[in-house]
Amino acid sequence: MPCHEGKGKRPGTKGPSPRPFAVAVLGLLTVAAVAGVVRPGALTRHTRDGLGKQRPAWSPDGRTLTFARHEAGGTRIWQYVADVASSAPPRRLTDRKAPEHDAVFSPDGTRLLLVTVTLSGTQGNLDIASVAADGTGLKAVAGSPGGRVTHEEWPAWSPDGRRFAFSSTHEGNQELYTAAADGSGPVRLTRSPGVDAHPCWSPDGKTVAFATDRWGGLELATVRADGTGLARLTRSPGLDDYPAYSPDGSRLAFVSNRDGQFEVYLSAADGTGPVNLSRHPHRDTFPTWTPDGLGVTFVSDRDGGSDVYTQAVPR
Repeated sequence: MPCHEGKGKRPGTKGPSPRPFAVAVLGLLTVAAVAGVVRPGALTRHTRDGLGKQRPAWSPDGRTLTFARHEAGGTRIWQYVADVASSAPPRRLTDRKAPEHDAVFSPDGTRLLLVTVTLSGTQGNLDIASVAADGTGLKAVAGSPGGRVTHEEWPAWSPDGRRFAFSSTHEGNQELYTAAADGSGPVRLTRSPGVDAHPCWSPDGKTVAFATDRWGGLELATVRADGTGLARLTRSPGLDDYPAYSPDGSRLAFVSNRDGQFEVYLSAADGTGPVNLSRHPHRDTFPTWTPDGLGVTFVSDRDGGSDVYTQAVPR
């Protein structure tokens, strides 16, 4: 899915049955924004192994959750998928031996984009590959030209699934680009001597939100899908990162340590009115919205390890 995780039907309307996560939180959304704070709603824990995790992402139907997991000992990071309605353990997405991470579902749920690492001596190329939802048909779509060591990272689908945004160092500095789903027709979005990272496409397809250090510490910004119209969203005394649009495009979830601890925040799509959603003394990061827009899923070490949780959010 795009980083906003797509739109879902509301309960009571014609269409598919309520999704597993929606069933878990319907009727429990007793949250309110007061003085810059969001009172926590229902909290659902999805994993319990405590191993390091990053970038959870939902399938469009809300039934499957994918995330990268660092294996015990820290020597491998692989992509996993889990059926949230099942007690079965998560399964590997592919059978690769080399590292892979940061997968996201396509808007139609048939494929995923993920980062694959090819080791070369003490270094590694980071490429972006496409793979079917069942783990077959892996093929590179953005890689290292001319055999040079480059990093292509953090793929993010456009809402129509025709293109994806990503960061790349193939022209030297880390910048943002978009490309067709097969990797053709790349378009450069940013030009900054600093770092631009973690793009997220808006649900209307017009803009890409991202994190940048062009103004000093990490802040959030947007740029149009053609690379014009740069706009600054946040002016934080801390670091702001990992923007994620809500399914209706009206809000952003993001990570910030502006209050001294990395927390998940919500704001309007233009960055105004930020409120602390997670409010926990331990680290919360990698936010993404549930497909129905009823919750924000993130990684937290609040229970002693690194696990995936979803917290209900106000409408």
